Amino acid sequence: MVPDAVNIAVVKPPKAKFLGDLFAASGVDGRNAHVRVRLAMYGVLLLLVALGGMRAWLSQHWQDIRQLDIEILQSIGEQRVLTQRLGVLTSQLQQQPGTSRTMTDELATVLLRSRNEAARLDGLMQQQVEREPFVAPEVLAALQAWQGDRDGMWGSLEPLPQVGQVANGALSASRLQHAQDAIALAESSAHALVQESGADILKRSRRVLFTIWVVLGGILVLGGVLAFAVVEPTARAVRRQYETFARQADHLKRLALVAELSSNAIAITDGAHRVVWVNEAFSRLTSYTQAKAQGRRIGTLLKARSADPARFAEFYAALRQNQGIKREIRIATRTAELGWVLVDMQPISDEDGALNGWVLVATDMTEVRAQQQVLRLAVDGAGLGIWHWDMVADTIHCNDRLLATLGYMPGELDMAAASWFALIHPDDQAHWQESLRHHLRDPDTPHRLSVRARHRAGRWVWMLFTGNVADRDVQGRALRMAGVAMDVNAQKAMEQQLRVAARTDDLTQLPNRAVVLEKIRQAIDRHQAQPGYNFAVLFMDFDRFKQVNDTLGHTVGDGLLRLIARRLQDSLRPGDSLVHTSDFAQMAARIGGDEFVVLLDDIRGDLDAEIVAGRLLDVLAAPYQVEGHRISSTVSIGIVTSTHAEPDADSVLRDADIAMYEAKRSGRARYAMFDPAMRQRVNASVSLENDLRQALALGQMFVVYQPVVQLGSHALLGVEALVRWQHPQRGLVSPVDFIPLAEACGLIDAVGQFVLQRACSTFEQLQQQLGPQAPPSVAVNLSRAQLRQPRLVADILEAVRAHNMSPQQLVLEVTESLAAQDQAVQQTLREIRALGVGLSLDDFGTGYSSLSCLHELPVDTVKMDRSFVSQAGQSEYHRVLIDATLRMARALGLGTVAEGIETPEQAALMLAMGCERGQGYWFSRPMDAQALVAWVQAGGVPALAPT
Repeated sequence: MVPDAVNIAVVKPPKAKFLGDLFAASGVDGRNAHVRVRLAMYGVLLLLVALGGMRAWLSQHWQDIRQLDIEILQSIGEQRVLTQRLGVLTSQLQQQPGTSRTMTDELATVLLRSRNEAARLDGLMQQQVEREPFVAPEVLAALQAWQGDRDGMWGSLEPLPQVGQVANGALSASRLQHAQDAIALAESSAHALVQESGADILKRSRRVLFTIWVVLGGILVLGGVLAFAVVEPTARAVRRQYETFARQADHLKRLALVAELSSNAIAITDGAHRVVWVNEAFSRLTSYTQAKAQGRRIGTLLKARSADPARFAEFYAALRQNQGIKREIRIATRTAELGWVLVDMQPISDEDGALNGWVLVATDMTEVRAQQQVLRLAVDGAGLGIWHWDMVADTIHCNDRLLATLGYMPGELDMAAASWFALIHPDDQAHWQESLRHHLRDPDTPHRLSVRARHRAGRWVWMLFTGNVADRDVQGRALRMAGVAMDVNAQKAMEQQLRVAARTDDLTQLPNRAVVLEKIRQAIDRHQAQPGYNFAVLFMDFDRFKQVNDTLGHTVGDGLLRLIARRLQDSLRPGDSLVHTSDFAQMAARIGGDEFVVLLDDIRGDLDAEIVAGRLLDVLAAPYQVEGHRISSTVSIGIVTSTHAEPDADSVLRDADIAMYEAKRSGRARYAMFDPAMRQRVNASVSLENDLRQALALGQMFVVYQPVVQLGSHALLGVEALVRWQHPQRGLVSPVDFIPLAEACGLIDAVGQFVLQRACSTFEQLQQQLGPQAPPSVAVNLSRAQLRQPRLVADILEAVRAHNMSPQQLVLEVTESLAAQDQAVQQTLREIRALGVGLSLDDFGTGYSSLSCLHELPVDTVKMDRSFVSQAGQSEYHRVLIDATLRMARALGLGTVAEGIETPEQAALMLAMGCERGQGYWFSRPMDAQALVAWVQAGGVPALAPT
């Protein structure tokens, strides 16, 4: 049933329902990324400061050391120069003992400079040791050695100036030699100091460079560590955070767009239920725009207090407890009308659970309510039963309509599921359970089937049940099913009627083809399983029934078929056939048109089938009275017995049809027993038909010509064109075999056109080759199909003109029965005759019109059939018929031709009876154009005719 309202639904408030929660998934990553960014930045800055400071300190330190080393080297060099100068002065004093005072003064000056420079070098070395604690021990040892030698040199030179002054320049040789030795030793020590200092400077330079490379390497390592441990993870975190922010921003845009464009009314309020934002749908529903709604309480905007006070009170009771609520209430819309809305209002809380506001989504249910009301009325009007299966409690609930369909009043039926399902027919229980299981496995397939349910009165009622699972638990188990049920008794009765109609002929109320095939299959199975059981199938077709339809109309034809069916049923004794489809022992069926089938069941042998067939021939041949018309119609019957029956019903019916056509071919109004040779003839006919369809395209057809002569003089009066078929495997196929087949399969028109064109073409060639000896005319046979063609007259005229013939040189032959068939054919013949084309009545005497209607036919020649000519010498009867034909022809001004003259006696008899022209093997067999030319040129005498 459709509920009147939606029950109140209270929802626990969710935590942290604010926009910042959209970033909760990435908040920790964001904070960590911030720390890593700071560390990276500070690390880079410290690295830059360290790099700059290290570079400045190394540069300055290296510059200072380098400058000090230069000064030390310069000072040592200066000491060497001074030492060398002292040596030179000493040598001069030694070589010039009486040296002047000037030389001694210079010696004193150089000595003083050496002392001062040494003091300076000592100071520089002291600075170097202080600045560079790693001075090589060799340098210090060399320095100490030099200082000792230097002091010794100074001690040896110190007295020289004073000696020079006192001794008036006269120095002892021993003192000067001692001074020379001290100077040489000091010189050597200074040189050693220079070498050691240079080597030490080189070592310290290398050490400084190594230190620089180590520092640079450390900086690179530190940079790599910062890059891989801080910068790259930070970059990835920043990228992820950016992508997250981008997705969240896009999500927010989409949410904002959805909220704005939603057809549902949406509003956001603060914690006191005052509106902060509303969308367009809310404005359309309540007439309050964003500006007007902002700051107002949501209840005031919905006007639910006055429209639905009871539900409004329940609504606000839940809100005061900060609980979400979903409730269907009535409100006053912008048009001041009362409408139903489904309000879903949920709280917005921060991470700590504090209430920040509310989100309201209102769905207009007014139209839904109206549709539900219409649905209730429709369900009641349609007489549908509504059912609901509580699968937890295992009980069934249904409306009064469903109970009434089963004959129960409310409260009278036990609604337990087991009791309810027990009402289903036992034969339908398995189908019900299988449909139910299939639906529970595949919810997309509805539970829908027709079953019989027991009525309270005890009868079975057909019911159509349709249902679906309406509710499932979290594990997917079905909790509730709901659906409809409908009484389909009338539909089932109609289906039964349709099944009967599908097996019954509407016109005669006899079983139809489907039933007869089914019964034949059953008979075949019984014959194969039960020795001694025999059956027969009689296939009947009424002769000339089409003429009844064509001449008297289909109403009379239908009435005739109904009388035939009634006579069949009345004439068949019990045990002869099957009249009712429900009784296998009796049956007669109509399978289409004027074709009927009788199945004879459990006969003793083939003779029984022949006896029944003979009785049916007599009974069905009696005249019928239909719509005031007396109609006589015979029947042709084909019989197949179990003796020659194929193992399938279609083949049995086909063979009976073949036997029926054999009966028609044998003269109608008779029966024919099927034998396998008939099927072989039919198969051969089908094969011949297939070959015939290709014969014209493959050039297998050709035309021969038989002369028509003057019986007295044997003068050539014309030729008749006859078609022949030379098959590559069959050889020369007789026209008796393929002409009727061409007429039956619709190829005779194409064959006739071929003969007409070829005969006219050959006639033109004969005129050119034989001149005056050429035949005056050529005769061509017309078929029934050609006479029905609307373009026949135009085609004839076109053929005559195409081959330079006059119309009088063409003769068209039609059979007697064809010429007298109907007015349409006779009108076509009159049009042909009007062209000047000759018309000849072929095979005269074999049709049903004969002399009685000869004067009505537009022909100018009568050709007497060979059957008369061949019997004229022995039969007075045939001579009388020939004489009557000749007299009638002369009276009507018609020419005559005797066909089939094979002896001179027949030729003489025809001439004596007054027949002017003849043709036959006595004069010539049919021959091709080349042989015809030779025959004419040879004189065309009968003696030349082949025997």
